[in-house]
Amino acid sequence: MSGSNASLLRRGFKTWCENAAWGYRRDLQLQKHDRLDPRDLARHIGVAIWAPKDIRGLDQAVLHHLLDVDPDSWSAVTLTVGQTSVIITNSSHPNTRQNNSLTHELSHLILKHEPAKAFVTTDGMMVMNHYNLTHEEEANCLSSTLLVPREGLLHLLSLRWNDERIATHFAISMDLLRMRKNVTGVARQLRYHN
Repeated sequence: MSGSNASLLRRGFKTWCENAAWGYRRDLQLQKHDRLDPRDLARHIGVAIWAPKDIRGLDQAVLHHLLDVDPDSWSAVTLTVGQTSVIITNSSHPNTRQNNSLTHELSHLILKHEPAKAFVTTDGMMVMNHYNLTHEEEANCLSSTLLVPREGLLHLLSLRWNDERIATHFAISMDLLRMRKNVTGVARQLRYHN
């Protein structure tokens, strides 16, 4: 959620995200400070997760390009056919990045965002027909909150866990942890009370 534009979020949306994150954790029998595995959340809401190798008939040259030649050009994509959604994740990325990417895609589904339509140009390039910045910011907010809820972060910081231990515990990047500490204000809150 780096470079995020919080002004695109409607009033009360961050609070809604915190409540939704707690609701999904309860459904999955997790405490607010427990790690949320996006694969468990996907199963819970009926979404399949595939790696590129799981796509039947995918040419080996395409697979090689996606995972070896240009793996930084994509993170995850959601395909919806009828009522069925499948998220394809870049299995060459570290688990922390995959967790963030998967949760971002799940957030779009939870928020019932209309998916972008893609088409292939005559020269073989895939292009999206629109990009909804508000939807992206909402998905960023919800996904980061699902992975690191404010109360869970506050709890671990109150136990005096350092950033590395917290990031490892939640299986997230240090960048995401720093962003959540800043957005939630928990570090400032703990300094004030100590």
